Amino acid sequence: MHKSALAVAFLALTGPAMAQTAPPTDFTTPEGAAFIHQSIKDQILSFKEDGEIDYIYFTAILGWRCGVQEIYYGLNDELPVTRLPMEPCHRELRQPNTSKDRDLTYPFFITVPKGTAQKVTLRIIYEDGSSVTFESERDKNLVY
Repeated sequence: MHKSALAVAFLALTGPAMAQTAPPTDFTTPEGAAFIHQSIKDQILSFKEDGEIDYIYFTAILGWRCGVQEIYYGLNDELPVTRLPMEPCHRELRQPNTSKDRDLTYPFFITVPKGTAQKVTLRIIYEDGSSVTFESERDKNLVY
């Protein structure tokens, strides 16, 4: 069967809806990043107790930062207006989400007094100008 005939047969079997709901494959684009963020939204942040301090880890979201322009966060009922420093995407590398700067320029976490942040709201602005908001609750994302 000719390639174009195969393509037509495939589209006839799957329909146009499948193409619209298929996940993006280039996770360095805003669409690809948004797809990943939706899939990890329930574990987008982690909280860890250490004595009288809580660490709030942004590791998951920063690991999928390509396609993202900026990230803001707010604690509890605060609006997400605090900018999270974010290492640029290294599109020239085979693994563009690689972290090359592992010093305090681009921290993967913040610290707060234990139990003072019960919720963190994230606002993610993608490179195409679209944005999304996620909430992460301490009780549901506390790791030991």
